[in-house]
Amino acid sequence: MTTTDPQASNGASNGAHAEAPQNLRRLLSVARGRRRPLIHLQHNPDPDALGSATALQYMFERFFGVQAVLAYTGRVGRVENRAMLRHLNIKIRPSYKIDYDDYDLVAVVDTHPGSGTCQLPKGVVPDVVIDHHPSLNSLEDVEFPYYDPEFGSTSTMVGALLVENGIPISTRVATALTYGIKTDTMDLSRGATPLDERIFREVYAVADKRVLSHIERARVPQEYFVVLERALRRAQVTDFALTTFLGEIDHSDMVAEVADLLFRLDGIKWVMVSGFNGPLLYCSIRALAGKDVKAGAVAREISSGKGGGHDTFAAAQIPIPESEDADPGQMYEDLRERFLKEVRAKKSLTRPLTVPPGAQTSDSVSQSRGEALAREADREAEARERS
Repeated sequence: MTTTDPQASNGASNGAHAEAPQNLRRLLSVARGRRRPLIHLQHNPDPDALGSATALQYMFERFFGVQAVLAYTGRVGRVENRAMLRHLNIKIRPSYKIDYDDYDLVAVVDTHPGSGTCQLPKGVVPDVVIDHHPSLNSLEDVEFPYYDPEFGSTSTMVGALLVENGIPISTRVATALTYGIKTDTMDLSRGATPLDERIFREVYAVADKRVLSHIERARVPQEYFVVLERALRRAQVTDFALTTFLGEIDHSDMVAEVADLLFRLDGIKWVMVSGFNGPLLYCSIRALAGKDVKAGAVAREISSGKGGGHDTFAAAQIPIPESEDADPGQMYEDLRERFLKEVRAKKSLTRPLTVPPGAQTSDSVSQSRGEALAREADREAEARERS
């Protein structure tokens, strides 16, 4: 559904997208006659942003013969995402190298104005917004707001415009959409609807499986394991919640990746992972689906409106004050306090996730006692021999 109502649904859960022809006509109507389109991605583009932007770029070229520029404001940090750019030959340009006044159409994908992940230059109002992230912001100034949080991914939304209208998809675009849907829905296990599953089947059939394998198995640097070790060492289990602080990180994607990993811990209902890079403290939240579980609302509350997301996964980006005494570590501690209070976890039930080096455990104590007894027996035997 083309809508400005954040609570509206287009029937994605039914597995049918009856409004796909209408949405395509409206998109083409807005784009017709524009010769210099620009597609603005979310701050740190993930596979869903890259997949949906690549497919929209393909549509502009196919229908109008124009090459849209893909722009982003942050960085692509995760090795799988960089591999996606490399293997699919996706060209993106940093926004600081772009004069937005040079473009006669601005489309925003996988984010929306008013969101912390949408950092459009001041005064720029997009002509098109395509996004599935929940929002409390109005899109009434956008000429074509294709917005619906019922979808599991933005790649599904753009893919539906192609598939449901019978538009042939190239292998390259199908591969990008496949990986975008796959990652944002965690292999269709998180927030996926029947329509997400249907579009995924259609694009996966055309996708290059060898390239997908190369992207998913991209090799990681040693720093990845350094941060992972730090995350595990600092992690604390509080009742049914797990929290950890990564410290300074090379890219914000690591926060979400660690959150997904730690959420696998048995008995855990909530996870919050935080780390900082440059002027921002990043936070990712994961939650076990249930009645009244609203991870997005929790993210907004604990970050004073700097976060948001879906019911079971959310994120926040909190500016770090420029003062010399600004302490990201203390900011995390304050954030953790608010998080535990918000999810009602009992702080008295706090323990480390892993045992710190040198800590005494029942096994180590037993071993130490055994070694002490053995040494004592050796000394007694030596004394008997001397006597």
